[in-house]
Amino acid sequence: MHLKQGGFTLLEVLVAMAVFAVVSLTLLKSSSQQVSHSAAMEDRLIAHWVAANTLTDLQTNGSYPDVGEIETSTVMARRDWFITIKVAPTPSGDVRHVTVSVAPYDPDVADIPSPVVSNIGFVRQQQRGRR
Repeated sequence: MHLKQGGFTLLEVLVAMAVFAVVSLTLLKSSSQQVSHSAAMEDRLIAHWVAANTLTDLQTNGSYPDVGEIETSTVMARRDWFITIKVAPTPSGDVRHVTVSVAPYDPDVADIPSPVVSNIGFVRQQQRGRR
């Protein structure tokens, strides 16, 4: 009487492991890309808030910015942000064209990365005596 034992051959096990390895690497790469895209989206969202806040401050604080470029920084969401404000004249003497560009940065590193967000707005000169 001859009993046949059931099970996988060594070749079947190796093929199954190879297929599992390829699928695992594909899933790992996909999830890594997803994390990277999520981080980039978070950067853009927070930078947009920084730019919107900066532009709103310029529009509501009552000062009229001079034509030129202003560089400053701020902290939002426990991260440092580098802000470039470009002020340009418009055909109307009472209005300035303002572009606010925001980039994440490390104060300990000299290089400023390229902006992730730029917002454009206008600032009107406040008329004295009018509200």
